[in-house]
Amino acid sequence: MNVDTVLKEALVRPISREEAFFLFRKIQSWDRLMDLFKAASKVRDDEVGYKLKLMGFISRIAPCRTEPVCKYCFRWRDSESFSEKAVPTTEQLKIAAKALEERGMKSVSLGGGTDRSEEGRAMALNAAKTVCENSKLKVWAGSCSFLPEDIPKYREIGVEGITCNLETINENVYKELRPGESLELRKKIIEATEAAGLGIDNTLMVGLGWKPEQPQPYEDWVEFFFYFKRFKNLRILEVHPFRPIENSPVQAWPPGSVFEAEKARAIARLIFRDIDISGGRSLLSLLAGANLDMHCYPVSKASRAWREDLPCRILRLEPDLVMVDNYHIVTRAARELGMEIE
Repeated sequence: MNVDTVLKEALVRPISREEAFFLFRKIQSWDRLMDLFKAASKVRDDEVGYKLKLMGFISRIAPCRTEPVCKYCFRWRDSESFSEKAVPTTEQLKIAAKALEERGMKSVSLGGGTDRSEEGRAMALNAAKTVCENSKLKVWAGSCSFLPEDIPKYREIGVEGITCNLETINENVYKELRPGESLELRKKIIEATEAAGLGIDNTLMVGLGWKPEQPQPYEDWVEFFFYFKRFKNLRILEVHPFRPIENSPVQAWPPGSVFEAEKARAIARLIFRDIDISGGRSLLSLLAGANLDMHCYPVSKASRAWREDLPCRILRLEPDLVMVDNYHIVTRAARELGMEIE
């Protein structure tokens, strides 16, 4: 087996588990990474088109009451960021949905904390129902404030899909960094999503739990991808490098490698072919086969300020509701590459 042969074969068929692991191990230089990018972007162009899809984002549809707090959560930086104060009202959700439609968005992701109490589950379901009933947006319900038995209710109200992020498939890493959450429960929610015929969106966080003295956990990443390969309704895959959060127990840990994250994104494209893969605002990610940005227009309560990497316009939709206009930032790389914006 050699890299050139695997990449040539990848142009016409999905790569195998063994080939994915081989590419992770053998691609260790920028020139080889460019070869991988060339194959991944060609597969993207052939399977989903030379275009960048955009989504809106509404946050937070539910507070987070996970205890103990995940060790890399934003709650360590700002304890109010996932409180009830940050949850939009029903009327604000309607305003947010209308504003996204007016800006040409066709889909929206609803994000938030995890609250699986009866109240929290009802809050998340009502938020999804409100957006579904007051817009034509395709709604992706996140926050994971639901149980497996709740998933059919989301199908009844007309959502497009469910986001229930794992971020790692390694049980030991999961228990160490998310002690208040259950990997097994999240897998059951994903299985219930598949059974309900709803779309599945999930995230791999590259570098989560990694320490400098350790080799990169390529086996875990391959296992993650091929766990999701079994689900015919996988529609969206997100790949992000781990980012340490200020004041968290892991604030001194090294951030995830951009090199490895983009390698993982490109290998994912060679495995999954025709799904949407996020990361579309980054030039490297587009070269790696990305075709989606999920936060073109994020909307949130004004009390929960967005920290953006680049200057952008803050639009006040009402006194306590704001939208961040990321359109030109998000689409710049794609437009410079001559990609269609959808």
